Amino acid sequence: MPFIKHLIENTQSPIIIIAEDSSESILSGMDESQLQDYTDKMNGLASRLSEKYEVKRYHFGENVESGAIDSFNAASTNIDVQLDFVENQFADQNIGAVILASDGIFNEGKSPIYSDLKIKAPIHTIALGDTTVRRDLLIKNVLNNRIAYLGDQFNMQVDVQSFNASGSSSQLTITKIKDGNSTKVKSESFTINSNNFFKTFSFNIDATDTGNVKYRISLNRISDELSGSNNTRDVYIEILDARQKILLFANAPHPDLAALKSIIESNKNYEVDIHFASKPSPNLNQFDIVVLHNLPSSKNPVNSELTLLKSRRIPTIFFVGNQVNLAAFNSSQKTLSIKGNVSSMNEVQAIWDDGFKGFQVDEGLKRELPKFVPVNAPFGEYEAGPNAEVLLLQKIGKVDTKYPLITFGEEGSWKNAVFAGEGVWKWKLFEFLQYQSYDNLNELVNKLVQYSSKKEDKRKFRAFVNKSIFKDNEEVVFDAQLYNSNYELINEPDVFLKVSDKSGNVYDYTFSKFNNYYSHNAGVLKEGNYSFTASTNFNGEKLSASGNFSIQSIQKEQYDLTARHGMLKSLSSRFGGRTYYLDAIDQLGSDILGSESIKPVIYQRNKTESLLNMKWLFGLIGLFLCLEWFLRRFYGSY
Repeated sequence: MPFIKHLIENTQSPIIIIAEDSSESILSGMDESQLQDYTDKMNGLASRLSEKYEVKRYHFGENVESGAIDSFNAASTNIDVQLDFVENQFADQNIGAVILASDGIFNEGKSPIYSDLKIKAPIHTIALGDTTVRRDLLIKNVLNNRIAYLGDQFNMQVDVQSFNASGSSSQLTITKIKDGNSTKVKSESFTINSNNFFKTFSFNIDATDTGNVKYRISLNRISDELSGSNNTRDVYIEILDARQKILLFANAPHPDLAALKSIIESNKNYEVDIHFASKPSPNLNQFDIVVLHNLPSSKNPVNSELTLLKSRRIPTIFFVGNQVNLAAFNSSQKTLSIKGNVSSMNEVQAIWDDGFKGFQVDEGLKRELPKFVPVNAPFGEYEAGPNAEVLLLQKIGKVDTKYPLITFGEEGSWKNAVFAGEGVWKWKLFEFLQYQSYDNLNELVNKLVQYSSKKEDKRKFRAFVNKSIFKDNEEVVFDAQLYNSNYELINEPDVFLKVSDKSGNVYDYTFSKFNNYYSHNAGVLKEGNYSFTASTNFNGEKLSASGNFSIQSIQKEQYDLTARHGMLKSLSSRFGGRTYYLDAIDQLGSDILGSESIKPVIYQRNKTESLLNMKWLFGLIGLFLCLEWFLRRFYGSY
């Protein structure tokens, strides 16, 4: 069959990316006329460049948004997230230049000068703000645990900084605010002994009240101070009245044990002990949850311990590795049966079972967990029990199977769960190497523990928020669930929500319906303590659910108002760009328009096509044949 080869050329115009800092600190360095001048110049720059190049505009604070700035109201600044966005979205495109307009102040993310960008385009910076160090006293940072326990002490560290205030005196005071009443908890006076003063104060505070308790840290103002807004910081600490004790009961030492202990104890609700089955059995009655790792085994069948766990209804989690006696494991619980041989293990990755409805999973965890390295699971046939709930399934190689990896079950009132594998320690190392955190794995393991240990909830109507303390730039999302008599999720009747703040103001909402549940996004709320009540009517019965949460002010943009032009210059220098000031924006446009290195890129590719697909060619050949026949007839050749 004949073929024809085409050479196809595509031209990609250079892209100029303009990214502007939309945080509150930008406003502090400009008056109204300067702000208007800046806006006009940036719009003019974008207009000039768009005549020759494709221009993409973004603005950023804690996140990246597309388009030009409409207001400078971002409560924090993460320059690194903007650079990562450029890397991820435009790495394979023809970027001519990146223009970053900022004051260089960042309070989230890593330092942008250490960004590992692979793009080859220069990064030009527009330096905004004022670099003058003015007389000021401020609370630089507050370090404290988010959770404390009733009757314990918790530590709070306060970093205090001042500039050009040598010889001044002040006092740091910590006040507890509960139900509108203020109680002084700690105070300490100090003298500022240098113009670049920094001191860390450490306090041990008694946890005497339960709930989300508000603590206000404040500094007395000094004379001629630049700003008083950074002299106060509010923090919320959730004080609980109990901790749960968890036992890691293991057949033998294993790296999973240390990984599980550190992950579980990252939640201050839990206290973890490790015990090996080769030693005398511990008193299981003193534990709220027991994790059996590679138990029961041939060497340690732990029959009496399993009998006690069932009879006392102590929630149990099984981790099934290559030391487990599968026959004993299968007879010890009805959640999961494995018919196989632990001497042969499969490397498996986790995939989500879309049918699981037990709890909500964060989108980040949903997206990232299937990318984690494989763990080891026994080779064999898997069968979940009739009442089991499967959270994760096994992916073996490139094959998605129906074999459970994490399964939840219940026998009578004995709750148990099975992790059909071992190697959690590999997940922990992988996540830290990839993301420098354990957030996703922490959420997975803590949800595994929480759901295994949760008390039976027979309420037909439930409403909740996903955490008890929010930052004041976070959206507050409420969820609600309604069950019929068969405990099937439904969302037929309307559900109403009332949210009350500390001043007694009440805000009314109506939940939206999604699939078989309810949800409502209340948006960003002001700092303070809140309570909520959700209600509905179903089959003539009025149902309600309530709860509490708090909004904590972060105020990051008010704590450091000195522009960091040196950082911007270092960033531009590292990536082959230059730093421009506000009065040189026009020059920046001229430099980019006159740059010989910013050129269109021509991509060539070969396309091979069968002549049979070129119907026009056959038509043309037919036309010529007809013309030849006509001419021959006309001139008497036939």
